[in-house]
Parts: sequence; structure tokens; C-alpha cells
Amino acid sequence: MCLAPEVDLVAGAAITVFAVDAIRHNRAGRTAPLALLPAVFAVHTFTSAFVWWGLRGVVPQVVGDAATTFFMFIAFVFLPIYVPISVFLLEPKGWRRDALLLLAGAGTVSGIDYLLGMFAGRGDAVACNFYIDYTIDGVSSISGVLYLIATCGAFLLSGQRPIVIWGVVNAVGVAVLSVAAQRGLPSLWCFLAACTSFFVAWYLRQLQQQRSAGQPWPWESPVREPVG
Repeated sequence: MCLAPEVDLVAGAAITVFAVDAIRHNRAGRTAPLALLPAVFAVHTFTSAFVWWGLRGVVPQVVGDAATTFFMFIAFVFLPIYVPISVFLLEPKGWRRDALLLLAGAGTVSGIDYLLGMFAGRGDAVACNFYIDYTIDGVSSISGVLYLIATCGAFLLSGQRPIVIWGVVNAVGVAVLSVAAQRGLPSLWCFLAACTSFFVAWYLRQLQQQRSAGQPWPWESPVREPVG
């Protein structure tokens, strides 16, 4: 996930701090999936270190293989389903909610395709100079497109202005890191995960403050005073 196992450990520790903060400031069941997203990123980042160590022979091969499988499952199968659902739960009834449900469906289709590739033994991880190249052969290019639409589009479809702004930042970050990966440049995906985790923790703090001030949850319609 990042350019070296040592960097993964540092990034994982930082993300863990944001994860604890996000969970501490979660005040509703519908925000729980979003609040747990940094924790998912923390586990994912620590797992990347074990993948590195497995490829370098620092840990037994069985440990490295298990870490690789788990890492790819989170990255390719779990996240494209989980991210749209976590945003979906924040939305009130309306077209955005319906669109996010469609994105969750798109993520599910993509995730199943990647999962089948993993079950078929077509997943692989190769250590390069400053990154690990994860591939699952035989997956449809359509699944790759659906994956990007589900993971990046969910934030952009939100009715919450801060989430939309972060969605734009995230989309730009994904594009830059994808181009960098194609050119063999050092991987900094753990940095993007850390930034996303910081945003989630900050956003939940804002929701807590708004609730303390008597404002409704994002999925609730504001109470209108009777006229006259």
C-alpha cells in the first residue's frame, strides 16, 4: 500500500489515532459504518506491512500469503461495497439515496468479479522498488470501471457539502496516485487513506457539535416552525 513496510507501520499508527477519534465521536447507528472506515484503513495498512515482509522472506510464506489474500479482499471486494453503503446511510430519502444504492450494487458486481478471480487463484502480489503490484487476472475491465465509480462516486453523490468537497479531493488523489503507479513511482496510497481517515474523524466531530446545537441528523428533515 505504501513504499515500504516501515512507512506502512507509521501510517497505520497515524490512521489508528484517527480511527479511535472517529469511533469516540460517533453518536448514531447510521454513522457507524463511516466511523469504522478509518479502522478498516488502519487494519489494511498494517496488513500491507506483512505483505511486504512475506515477499521479503521476513515472515513465513503462509503468513505473507494470508496477508496478501486479506489485503486484496479488503481492497478489491470489501471497499467498493462498503463505501457507498456508508454514505447511503447518511442520506435522507430522495434521488441521492437511490443513486447511492445503485452505486452499492455496482460495487457488489465489481467485488464479486474480483472475488471470483481470487478464488480461481488469479490474484498475485509482486514487490517492486517502492510499491507492491497487486493484480487479479481475468477480471473484466467493466468491473474496474464499476469499482472506481462505486468508491469515488459515493462521496461525490452525497448531499453533505463537506463530503462532496472531500470526494473531489479524493478523486484527484486517486487519479494522481494511479498515474504514479503506472509510471512505477513510489506508492503513497497509505497517505490518501490517512487523509480520508482524518476527514472522517473531523466530519463526525462536526456532526456531534451540530447535534449538541440542536440541529437534525443529515438524514432527517429539519423541523419547520408553523406559520402564523
